[in-house]
Amino acid sequence: MLSAAIRSGSVAAVLLGLSASGAAAQTPAEFYKGKTVTIYVGLSAGGGYDTNARLVGRHLGKYLPSNPTVLVRNMPGAGGLVMTNHVANAAPADGTNIGAPQRGVPFEPLLGQASKAKFDPRTLQWIGSVNSDTSIAIVHSRTGIKTWADLKNREAVIAGTGVGTESVVIPYVLRNLMGMKFKVIAGFPGGNEMNLAMERGEVDGRGTFSWTSIKPHYKDMVESGKYKILFQMGLRTHQDLKDVPLIVDLAEDADTKQILKVQFTAFELGRPLFVAEAVPADRVAALRKAFNEAMKDKDLINEAEKSDQEVNPMTGEEMAAAFKDVYATPPHLIKKLADASVLKPDLKVLEGAKTDE
Repeated sequence: MLSAAIRSGSVAAVLLGLSASGAAAQTPAEFYKGKTVTIYVGLSAGGGYDTNARLVGRHLGKYLPSNPTVLVRNMPGAGGLVMTNHVANAAPADGTNIGAPQRGVPFEPLLGQASKAKFDPRTLQWIGSVNSDTSIAIVHSRTGIKTWADLKNREAVIAGTGVGTESVVIPYVLRNLMGMKFKVIAGFPGGNEMNLAMERGEVDGRGTFSWTSIKPHYKDMVESGKYKILFQMGLRTHQDLKDVPLIVDLAEDADTKQILKVQFTAFELGRPLFVAEAVPADRVAALRKAFNEAMKDKDLINEAEKSDQEVNPMTGEEMAAAFKDVYATPPHLIKKLADASVLKPDLKVLEGAKTDE
């Protein structure tokens, strides 16, 4: 059920690989000597994905052959889809360009012909993820909404980034499958802008908010009573959120529960990092090895603890296997998820926002 765009993206990746074949004879140490590796973040600076990528960027280079410089560059647009399409197809497929997309972006192709994806996540080469993730739905106390059940009767206007990203898609999936009255305003560049909109009263809250991103601000936002956490999203209850209901457990039938498990596998993948399909295998192996070693680095772990970031890594091989499992879900359930994902009643997009590239 993958779209023609994905297939054309794969062809482009092969062509990029052919153009780089002359350099592929170099060993990783020879290739990376004097090079700069760029990690592209699909959202604006200052948010959780950006912070996480910069954590990796400060430590990855010392474990790569010849210790290349590692830089982080922001490329916001469509909630990370613009960047993912760029790294998968347009950037040189030589091992110097790493994508750090929003975790829901690799599931975009499940939408079939409605997808703007120009990649197949089963053939992208996954480097790893710093942590599995749990997301929450949060609303401002001024709404009067206190529990998830209130969403059955009261509307919540929430902020989102690109129209095809999880910050927009998930609220509508829950609206369409479970009757939660979410309405989304899309087009915010990233988490900082969404948080500011909540404070200003331009929106009521966020339908997805990474626990690792909100945790440093928990006292000011939640303990103060200003915001209310309604439910958590993922496949497992987070140890910090034992009293917050898990959305999968709230599903009323088996099909909905399985559909939500497909949707929330993304959270298990946390902060995904990938390179293009055509990157030579030995460089992929070097990147994966360097990532795995960096995850054990005491300086990285200490830095993460000081900034309330969790380090609970998943390897590139584990990520690749997870994508294959998700894309093997029975077609009728994938279709039901796709239909629920593309149906977005009352969606508003901020004027001037570029969310469909």
